[in-house]
Amino acid sequence: MAEFCELVDLASDAALAISSESRVVAWNERAASLLGYAPEQTLGRPCYDILQAVLPSGEPLCTPECEGKLCFVRHSPFAVRECSLRHKDGRWLRASLSTLVAPTPDRDEADSPTVAVVFLQPREEPVSGPSADRQLRVFTFGHFGLSVADRGLPIDRWYRKHALTLLKLLVTHRGEAVHREHVIECLWSDADERRGRERLKVTTYFLRQQMRAAGVGDDVVTVADATYALRRAAVWLDCEVFESLFNEGRLLKQRGRPKDALLCFEKAERIYKGDYLPEERYADWCAEERERLREIYLDVLGHMVDGYFESGDHERAAQVCRLALSREPCREGFHRTLMICLTRLGQRDRAVAHYHRCRQVLKAELGVEPAPETERLYRELFSAA
Repeated sequence: MAEFCELVDLASDAALAISSESRVVAWNERAASLLGYAPEQTLGRPCYDILQAVLPSGEPLCTPECEGKLCFVRHSPFAVRECSLRHKDGRWLRASLSTLVAPTPDRDEADSPTVAVVFLQPREEPVSGPSADRQLRVFTFGHFGLSVADRGLPIDRWYRKHALTLLKLLVTHRGEAVHREHVIECLWSDADERRGRERLKVTTYFLRQQMRAAGVGDDVVTVADATYALRRAAVWLDCEVFESLFNEGRLLKQRGRPKDALLCFEKAERIYKGDYLPEERYADWCAEERERLREIYLDVLGHMVDGYFESGDHERAAQVCRLALSREPCREGFHRTLMICLTRLGQRDRAVAHYHRCRQVLKAELGVEPAPETERLYRELFSAA
């Protein structure tokens, strides 16, 4: 919408307009002054790459599938009272965030690419008082982040990046002891034993130094008998909370408390901001854990679909099916449930079209035809069509 881009230019606050693909389509001079990027350096780039916002807890706010994007797709407003934005020169700035969202379009999205205007208001740096919570909080989903006492740590400035890799490796093992040789192999596969030990000793010292500087109450890394481990009592892990909510939801569901179970699954879904340690996508040591947590996430979505469907909320069930299929397009169970939901919502033509889309996806991705259950459902739902 041209008027949205004009609004960005006229705004007294730093402002940007974003498209349905989360790309910057307008960027005013006040935004350039605030964050250091000229308009030509931002246009066409994903907004999350520019803003890199994190919440006071250290949890990443700007991700490819962030809450803001979901709100914009639903044409609902989004606001954050306090976050940190990353300046082009690496500095972190305190700011609040508000939005103006485009109304539901009445024509093709290609004709209305702008979905929201985001306004950025700088805030005074808050005075930090003493906090009893000196536990390290670790965020592993969507984007790796650390925080202590509700303040994010500037890990992007750490000059020993292997300290982060060491921490990620120990987080992946969740408190289990990891032998020194395995740590060295994961971090410096080309180093001989002597050099590997020296590098590991220096890296561990640096990590402990950073934790002490951040005010972490306990030593995060323990070393004993040539093994390294994460001190579990000193660390809060989002992946652990995610899995705990999933297990609690399953237990509540088994005990006949579907509403309470659904609340647990919804909380778990909100924690999962994206795949586990995505920046380590080529590292073998976390690939299995990433896939395991991804499967749990799909199970969470499956339970949410069941909960919405059984309560008669076919619209929300259909939304979650689409979310699941955006992650794993070949999961036929979600395809089948989406077909049923669309039919119940009176969208028969869309249900038929989705069946054919399902066939195309399975053929293109796996080279197979739909399962007998999918074909049988299609005949049952559309035999009279």
